[in-house]
Amino acid sequence: MGVQLNIKDEETVRLARELAAEMGESVTLAVRIALQERRARTMQPKRRATVDELLEMARGLRGHWKPEFRDQELSTTHGALLYDEDGLPK
Repeated sequence: MGVQLNIKDEETVRLARELAAEMGESVTLAVRIALQERRARTMQPKRRATVDELLEMARGLRGHWKPEFRDQELSTTHGALLYDEDGLPK
């Protein structure tokens, strides 16, 4: 008799059986592959976004701005809205 894993959660057992049936494999193999795939995804090194990717994300946000702010440089607009000519809050 080999090593055992006793899963007491009904939903987990149901999902494992469904996946095994859909894939035409044993429950053990279905669980092993699912765990291996998840581990492979989580073990991949995290990559930081490039400057170009960040700029593209920022451009995508422009569609959510109020119409009166479209086509404006928001860093200057933001400052003008919040601060007076002396740099104090309005």
